[in-house]
Amino acid sequence: MAEQDRTSGGAGGEGLATGEAEQLVYALETRFAAHLEAAAAAVREAERELTEAQEQLAQAQQTATDERYTSDPLVFMRASVSEEVEALERKTNPKKLRTSYRFLLDRAVELAAGEVQGLHDDLAAARRERASGLEASVAAEQRAVAALEAAQVMHERVLAAERSARQGLSLLVDKLTVG
Repeated sequence: MAEQDRTSGGAGGEGLATGEAEQLVYALETRFAAHLEAAAAAVREAERELTEAQEQLAQAQQTATDERYTSDPLVFMRASVSEEVEALERKTNPKKLRTSYRFLLDRAVELAAGEVQGLHDDLAAARRERASGLEASVAAEQRAVAALEAAQVMHERVLAAERSARQGLSLLVDKLTVG
């Protein structure tokens, strides 16, 4: 009831009491302050995330540009092991057979280790590409742009809500002070 009396201009409902308009403005500003700050903070955070995504994309593009072609040494190792097997078939001397076999065994073990490491390297490269490669960076930037746009729309809606409240307050003050 006291709230109604204060907003309706006192006991008779005629006009605004002294200082009541300032109190109403203060109440409006106080109630909107947290929401306005939260909306502005969301926009700032979205802008920061977009900047980070753009930097990551630029870095991914530079990495892709700087990436050099490297040949696969396993191709040559496989051919070498096959040649060693063929060479072993031609050996007739037992001493040369044993020496050739030890060499073949060493190369075959190196090849096996290289094949295992190659698979691990390929899987790690695929994980890196999914997490921070060029395509992932482009997608992250697109998500950041969409998030910024959504934050800006939300911020504008909060400002529109405050403008509506201020417009309503202005109408209230005008109607209660004219009489």
